[in-house]
Amino acid sequence: MEMSVAWYEVDDFAKAKRFYGDTLGLEKVLEMDDWVEFSHAKDAPSIGLFRVDKLTRCGAKVVLRVDNLDQTRATLLSQGVEFEGDVEEIPGMVRLATFKDPAGNRLQLCQVLFGK
Repeated sequence: MEMSVAWYEVDDFAKAKRFYGDTLGLEKVLEMDDWVEFSHAKDAPSIGLFRVDKLTRCGAKVVLRVDNLDQTRATLLSQGVEFEGDVEEIPGMVRLATFKDPAGNRLQLCQVLFGK
């Protein structure tokens, strides 16, 4: 497992992009529809921003990249980790599984589907 991205919900997408890009000086490494990522380098962990109409929570969701989501999820389940809902898939992009740590902080497993 490796840290891939930590992401926030934002309700003012343009303002958030200016803050992370212009104010903090991070490089935009990916953008599509309601999602953008900023980092100091292309293949380094990044900060993601997800556009929402209304903020529903505060704080980041840390994403852990894995080679085999099903296998990793099964291992974590056997260790008592409870997942939120089913595995989600963005076709041709990623598969995601969300869970919480013991303190209630949200994390996601991510299996990349493109570039293979």
